[in-house]
Amino acid sequence: MFTDKQSLILCAIVVFGFSISGILGILDNYVIIAVLALLFVLIVVNLVMQKPIEEKDAVTNEFEDSKSSPNVFSNDNI
Repeated sequence: MFTDKQSLILCAIVVFGFSISGILGILDNYVIIAVLALLFVLIVVNLVMQKPIEEKDAVTNEFEDSKSSPNVFSNDNI
């Protein structure tokens, strides 16, 4: 759903939104609470959602390919 960078930006928006609206005293407004709560729920849902199987396989294949790379001290490199 979101990338890691997007999730961090949304977390910062929620934290600063709660802080600034609490300091300014506008946290009593239901629209402000609804927007901040919606952003918070989106972040939590993004944490819970699992990656599709294709992405997991691609990450596993990349790891296996990096393990099978030639050794630095092989006869080809000497």
